[in-house]
Amino acid sequence: MRGLLLAIVCVAATAQVSFQRDIQPVLTRQCAACHQASNLQSGLLATSYEGLAKGGSKGPAFVAQKPEESLLVRYLTGEQKPQMPFGGKPLEPQEIDLFRAWIREGAKDDTAAVATKPLPPAPVPVYKQSPLITAIAYSPDGTLMAVSGYHEILLHKVDEGKPVQLLARLPGHAMRIHGLAFSQDGKTLLATGGDPAQAGIVQVWDVASRTLRTEENLATDTFFGVSLSPDSTRAAFGGADKSIRIYDIAAGKQIRKADNHEDWVFAVIFGVDGKRLVSVSRDRAAKLSDADSGSFKENVNLLRDTLVALARHPKRDWVLIGGQDRIPYLYRMDRPRAMRIADDSTLIRQFAKQDAPISAVAFSPDGSKIAVGAEVGDVRVYDAETGDLVAACKGHQGGIYALQFHPAGKTLAAAGFDGTIRIFDLSGNLITAYVPVPIGAGQVASK
Repeated sequence: MRGLLLAIVCVAATAQVSFQRDIQPVLTRQCAACHQASNLQSGLLATSYEGLAKGGSKGPAFVAQKPEESLLVRYLTGEQKPQMPFGGKPLEPQEIDLFRAWIREGAKDDTAAVATKPLPPAPVPVYKQSPLITAIAYSPDGTLMAVSGYHEILLHKVDEGKPVQLLARLPGHAMRIHGLAFSQDGKTLLATGGDPAQAGIVQVWDVASRTLRTEENLATDTFFGVSLSPDSTRAAFGGADKSIRIYDIAAGKQIRKADNHEDWVFAVIFGVDGKRLVSVSRDRAAKLSDADSGSFKENVNLLRDTLVALARHPKRDWVLIGGQDRIPYLYRMDRPRAMRIADDSTLIRQFAKQDAPISAVAFSPDGSKIAVGAEVGDVRVYDAETGDLVAACKGHQGGIYALQFHPAGKTLAAAGFDGTIRIFDLSGNLITAYVPVPIGAGQVASK
C-alpha cells in the first residue's frame, strides 16, 4: 500500500493534474454535500470550476501557482480551522498533494476537454439472425416502438401494443444501444450506448423526419439507460466510467458530469418534479443526487449486492430496484427519519426472490403493477401495493434486458437475449412474438 501511495504522489509530481479527472471527483465526493446550490455553506459552490474560482465568504478558494496561500489547501490540511471536510475524515495526504500540484500548475480548468476517439464511419447492418435486444421504448401515444439493433435503432408501427410494421432504420455510430426514451410530446427520441472500452455515445433523433439531430461521443466507454426530465428538456444516463451525465436536449450538449459512484452506473431516473435523480450501480448503491448540480445527497437503499435495474412509479417518488441478489425492492426517495447506520427506513416492500439475478424492471402506467425480468426464467408481474404475484410471462430463451408496459396499460413488452420481442397481456398470456430486425434482404419476421 505504501508503494502505491508513493506512486500516486510521483504521478502527481510529474504529470499535469487535471481538474476534471483528478480534482472534481474529490470535490464531488467530499465537499459537494455542504457546498452545492441548495446548501451553500459559507457561500462556496464546490460543484463547478467557476464556483470554486469565485470562492465564498472567506475569499477565493485558490490563488493560482500559490498553493500555500490558497484557502482550499489551508482548510484541507487543517492549517485553517475548522479542517475540511467539516465533521468528516480528512483527505489522504496524497489527495491534498493533488490539490497543491493542480494549483501550482496554474489551477487550470479542463472541464470541456474530453479525451475521446473520433467516431468511425457508421456501418449498415445486415442481419443473419436477430441480435440480443438491450432497449425498447414506446412513444407516449403508444403508436411507435423504438428497438435497439446493431449500430442502429429500429422504429416500428404499433397496433394495440403489438409491433406490426418496420417504419424506419435509424443508423448511428453506437455499436449497441442500451437506453431509449421518447420525449413527452413524442417528437424526440433519445438513445444512449456506445462501444465497450471505445466510446460512450448519446443520440438525439427527430422522430417525424427520422433525422439525427445530435450524435456525440462523450466518453471512452459505453453509456447505459437514459431517463428524461418531466419537461423533456434534459436527459440523464449512467456510464461504465462510473459517471452520471446530465444532457441538455435542445442545445445538444452535456451540462453536468457527476462522479458519485464507485463502479459502473447502469441506470439513472428523474424524480417526479425533475429536481432529483436516483442512480443504481455495481457498487450496490441506489444514490440520490441533485439534478442541477449533480451533487450527491444520500443513499436511498441499504447496501446488499450489485444493482442493475431501476424504474420509478409514474406518480410518486418511489423507485423499484433489482440486481444480483435476485430480490426486487421498492423504496421511497424521501427518508422518514434521520439516517442511521445500516438504515433501511426508506424500504416500502420487497417482492419474491427471482430465479436468477434481476436484469430489468418496469412500472405499469398507473403504478398498480410492476414487471421483473431476470437472466433466467419467466417475466413476473406483481401487484405493486400488495406484492402478490399477478402473472408469469413465459417463452423467453435467456436473459431479459428490456421491459416496457404499453401506455394504454393493457400489455407488456419484453425482450432480451434471444432477439425476440414478446407481447403479453397482464394475465401472462402471449399475444405475439416478433423479431424486430430484417433478416438478410427480407422483411421483418413475425412468429
